[in-house]
Amino acid sequence: MLHFTTFFDKNYLSRGLVLIESLQKYTSKFELYILCLDDFTIEYFNKNKIQYPEITVLTLNDVEKEDQELFACKENRSTIEYYFTLSPCLPLFLLKKYAIPHICSLDADIKFYASPNTLFDLNKYSIIITPHKFSQEIKYKEKSGKNNVSFQIFKNDQVGISCLELWRKQCIDWCKDEIDIENDRFADQKYLDNWEQKYTPNIKVLNDNVSGLASWNLNNYAITKKDNLFYSNGERIIFYHFHHNKFLKKRWATNGFKANQVRNQEGINEIYNDYWNNIIKFNQLLEIKKEVYIRTKSLSKKLLLVLLEEQTVFFRISKNKIISLDFSKIPFKVRNLIRKIYA
Repeated sequence: MLHFTTFFDKNYLSRGLVLIESLQKYTSKFELYILCLDDFTIEYFNKNKIQYPEITVLTLNDVEKEDQELFACKENRSTIEYYFTLSPCLPLFLLKKYAIPHICSLDADIKFYASPNTLFDLNKYSIIITPHKFSQEIKYKEKSGKNNVSFQIFKNDQVGISCLELWRKQCIDWCKDEIDIENDRFADQKYLDNWEQKYTPNIKVLNDNVSGLASWNLNNYAITKKDNLFYSNGERIIFYHFHHNKFLKKRWATNGFKANQVRNQEGINEIYNDYWNNIIKFNQLLEIKKEVYIRTKSLSKKLLLVLLEEQTVFFRISKNKIISLDFSKIPFKVRNLIRKIYA
């Protein structure tokens, strides 16, 4: 039995459902504790209990009443900073409350493409973390943290608990959405930089080709598709993190590729198209399209400005094909003029 947790609100509900469906497909027996951040999400899972027997629904009140210091943080940080603060508090709460043998924290915008069982190497390790594995072109981004807080496993033992307790204290004390150069801190993730040294030999870092794939490390891999399965450097991908993939309109989506200097590959387009099809399926089921799309009949002023800002985006040609478009190739003077006109 594998034990997972994640959190999201209605704006990420369709992403969360894609995550759940992928776990159901590739994990024979699991429990998923979902911290629902609004009433819409709570009501959805309460109405569909039969469909999701693996899920335990939690509310913020469930966690906050057990952790008054966490609750007090609402007074001194933004919403996103509060969510960062949850990163250690939620798994620690679950290990203590439910006495489960381990917990794996997941970002809601992850999709599994193969069984994660091989990642749960808990006979040897108490902590398992996911490095960014930045592409060579953007290695400088390690200043914001060598590891990504999107997939980490903690065993319910002395090492795992002590790690979470220290991380919780650090995040309670300071968890801002900015780089603090003087104290070597950034949000929740910079605190992980010294874990490999601090917790050796009880920690495993997932330095492989198949886990934690995301836009910031795509240039390290050749992404291919065969028989509807996805591979990275010839190995079956276990999970992909679709960070910064936002749907602007029926045929437009962001991807974060420009900021991460991603080189175009057909396999990359195919894996994002697969995710897009899954999102559309659940958006239609939920009837919340208005919550995730900019609703316009044509290329609106707002959408145009977003495309110019993002520079590299996806355009959906059909159900089976998307392409990457690079608006940075438009001369800077022209882009700047358009911004001034429509700002």
